[in-house]
Amino acid sequence: MDNYKKIIDSFLNGEVEGVEEKSLIPEHIETQISHIFLFPKTVYKICKRDNIFFNQHFRDLADLKTRIDFYKSDFFENNYFSPEVYLSVYGVNILDDKVVISENIDDAEDVVMKMRRIDLRYNLSQLLHEKSLTEEDFKSMGYQQTKAVDLYPHQPKTLESYYDIFQRRLDDLRNWMYSASDYFSKEKTDEIVKILRDYLEKNKEEFFSFDKSKYVVSLDNHSDNIFYQNAKMFFLDIYPPKEDWMIVSPWTNIYRPATDILILMGEKYARAFIQGYKDYYGSLNEDHELFYFIYSAAIQAVSLHNLSCNNSTKLEDSKIYKKFILENIEKIKETS
Repeated sequence: MDNYKKIIDSFLNGEVEGVEEKSLIPEHIETQISHIFLFPKTVYKICKRDNIFFNQHFRDLADLKTRIDFYKSDFFENNYFSPEVYLSVYGVNILDDKVVISENIDDAEDVVMKMRRIDLRYNLSQLLHEKSLTEEDFKSMGYQQTKAVDLYPHQPKTLESYYDIFQRRLDDLRNWMYSASDYFSKEKTDEIVKILRDYLEKNKEEFFSFDKSKYVVSLDNHSDNIFYQNAKMFFLDIYPPKEDWMIVSPWTNIYRPATDILILMGEKYARAFIQGYKDYYGSLNEDHELFYFIYSAAIQAVSLHNLSCNNSTKLEDSKIYKKFILENIEKIKETS
């Protein structure tokens, strides 16, 4: 762990050998699972090793081999969807008491990802608050995302039913909500998850019989991870943090950002985004959309709450998401 601290400190002090903008002092953002160092033109990201909750419930990034494999997969997916942003991945070593990055990843002490710095003004959450996008923008975004997902070169394969996959997703949702017990009480979490699970059970046959050949790669594509500039959609950090979340139906990916659009900007704009999916595939099974809206909203609500300590916008958004969930959860019973 001492070497890990030295690596972080060297980035903070602009002392890492091999970075593009050496000797400059970067801005630093610390998220729940990573350290992000922002230079004027480039960004370097290192995942944390010591997040106990993440290591226990998602991936054990304290293990070096797991970290290296995670970085490789993370970079491949993100580079595919946003090649202009995700530039390279490097190994990190300490040589002669200096932190050095190089192209050798497999024998490195750690790994760092290099990205092009992008303008945060074009983040979708920001654009939703500004209400600056049109229905045509959202339709285009829905189409672009759906096409990119459909053409992804390494679609995951499994013989497992979508019913079983989603049962585990609801287990994970419950645990995620438990982690914010000051936001959703354990009793309220249990109530919400039970209603979602009852809905899944009532529709078991449909979820169970989903055509396994139509599974697609999953995106962690909430609005904080989406950008839109010059009529082009691109992403940050959309690789799912848990191996179990790699496989979804095509419409699951469309409903995650549609939920953010619905809650923060309004239904007609969410419908326009969903229409982009329909324009690509020709149709969409909308029978379970309230189920997907509430499932997606619950994930994002807890994330916003966890990040709201020094951010008044996220605090207010977390209240809006919670209100949406509480106002709509009972309606799921009527749609079963």
